[in-house]
Amino acid sequence: MDTAIARAKRGRPPDFSAVRGRRLLIALSGGADSVALACLLAEARAREALTLFAAHLDHGIRPESAGDAEACRALCARLDIPFHTVRLDVPAEAARAGEGLESCARRLRYGWLQQVKDAVRADYIALAHHMDDQAETVLMHLARGTGPEGIGGMRTFAGDLYRPLLGVRKAWLTAYLAGRGIPWREDRTNVVADNPRNALRLDGIPALERAYPGFVPAAARYAHAAQIESDYIQEQTDVYIREHVVRLPSGTYFGLFPELHPAILRRALRAFAGERLDWAHLNAAAELAERPRGRASLAGGLSIERGRAGLYLLHNRPKSVEVPLRLGGDTALDGLCTLTASPCAPAPVRDDPMRQALDPEALRNAVVRTRRPGDRIRPLGCGEKLLSDYLTDRRIDRPLRDCLALVARDNRVLWVCGVGISEDAKLCPGAREALALCCDYAFDLRRLLPGFSAQVAQAAQE
Repeated sequence: MDTAIARAKRGRPPDFSAVRGRRLLIALSGGADSVALACLLAEARAREALTLFAAHLDHGIRPESAGDAEACRALCARLDIPFHTVRLDVPAEAARAGEGLESCARRLRYGWLQQVKDAVRADYIALAHHMDDQAETVLMHLARGTGPEGIGGMRTFAGDLYRPLLGVRKAWLTAYLAGRGIPWREDRTNVVADNPRNALRLDGIPALERAYPGFVPAAARYAHAAQIESDYIQEQTDVYIREHVVRLPSGTYFGLFPELHPAILRRALRAFAGERLDWAHLNAAAELAERPRGRASLAGGLSIERGRAGLYLLHNRPKSVEVPLRLGGDTALDGLCTLTASPCAPAPVRDDPMRQALDPEALRNAVVRTRRPGDRIRPLGCGEKLLSDYLTDRRIDRPLRDCLALVARDNRVLWVCGVGISEDAKLCPGAREALALCCDYAFDLRRLLPGFSAQVAQAAQE
């Protein structure tokens, strides 16, 4: 007998103590893996104070699938486990949705399992993936060129999914059932190498185990080590996102600094872009971070631009919006900011860039909006210039300019909120009244503007 299989048969049963006292929904296909899981959990039920349910989805793909459902029903009756089943026409749904049969079956299966889980108020869906499945998953992800997140394979706990058999070989499970005379159903499609996973299971892994005895446990150890390292990178990424990433109406800003590791930047980018960015796009973004300026188009309508101190991952340019400025109370620019106006003492505000005391007369008939072509401003102590030139002088990154709120009359900008005011709206010496405008952005603008010291930011918060 193969020594690796012999060792697997002598293995220890899985430990279910991590779910003591929980309600579990067993995903029961009728195959050896899920039948063994149901029996093992039934044996541990009293010891671990478990409440068990089982669910079987008949995919309507194979003629003998009705027999699978009846076998599952009989098993659950013998184990005293409440049983739920449904039959779906997966081939018809796959054809209707233009989806592959395997991916459609997976989508419908997990969707229905979630419904049953909610109905029986289960804590987890228990899945029968084992160590051999883990080795297949590692190899499949390796073939796809995945990063550490993928190479870590499956986890014992992933959201509301529970996989207690990842430390157990397939051979141990079949030996366990055979030793107790417990039957199971065989899916004949599993012995046809017509998809990547079956090809690995039937040909690839046996060849690797002949060349490297103990390959499957080694692959499982590799996956576990990758999970540990991936978790550490994720912890550092979470810290980076909290401290250096800002969500904008037009996308996301990623602050850059010399100590930032490319692995953390890549993971942060993927956290906000999802699967739209492949490895080539992530590399392009990481390379752009090393340049002083530049921009690149990515997938899925995304683009990325290098700013003064960070990267902007952009998904759209905000539409120009405009609302009349209320001279008493709040004026909301949807999704961007809220301006609050109230009377104040006629003295300039010097310690808070988000608050200004302005001439009430200049603000009559003003609006709050985002920038438009042809906008002009007369900065303090300067002559009139294009708003675009003014923002360039103030070192405002181009992607950020569309996210700035303006108080304006026609094309005359009176205040670029958080950046600077115009001569046209300033308080003149001897002014007897003033209007305080306070701008509360929906994002942390202070972190993106140059020239704000920690003391100024702290004073503004206070």
